[in-house]
Amino acid sequence: MKTGIIAFITATLILSGCSATSSTAKKEQAAANFEKTANLIESGNYKFTIRSASPAGGKTIQITSLYTLKAMEGNYKAYLPYFGRAYSGGYGESGGVEFNGEPENLKITRNDNKNKISVAFTIKSDTEQYKVNLQVGASGYGNLVISSQKRQTISYYGLTDGLKD
Repeated sequence: MKTGIIAFITATLILSGCSATSSTAKKEQAAANFEKTANLIESGNYKFTIRSASPAGGKTIQITSLYTLKAMEGNYKAYLPYFGRAYSGGYGESGGVEFNGEPENLKITRNDNKNKISVAFTIKSDTEQYKVNLQVGASGYGNLVISSQKRQTISYYGLTDGLKD
């Protein structure tokens, strides 16, 4: 009987040690992935590829075409689909969210404790000014929220990656 209890306790200790090691390895891997993603975003040369869009008060829409937000050497360029309510608009204006240029009030915030990095800025197009907030996790997946005075806020979900030459 004592031999069975000792074997059970020994097995429990060994298994709990293995799970602690596994947990530590996962945390280290997540930290390494976050470091890679954070360095990519801080370099200012990356793209965020849209996978889905969620208009305020609407259903999530899966995106099958290639839409991106690109950051390259201080310049931000995007042409994104827009689903939602427009408060005002003029003749000949684009239906999507479109901008290309240098942002104002660019702020990159890194949160090492939560393995997240945020990019926030305002940018003007020919007809609108957008507030842009991108938040990316260790895996490279993130959420892009764009708001303006002329349209409802829209949120995009996607993946951050490096730019190809």
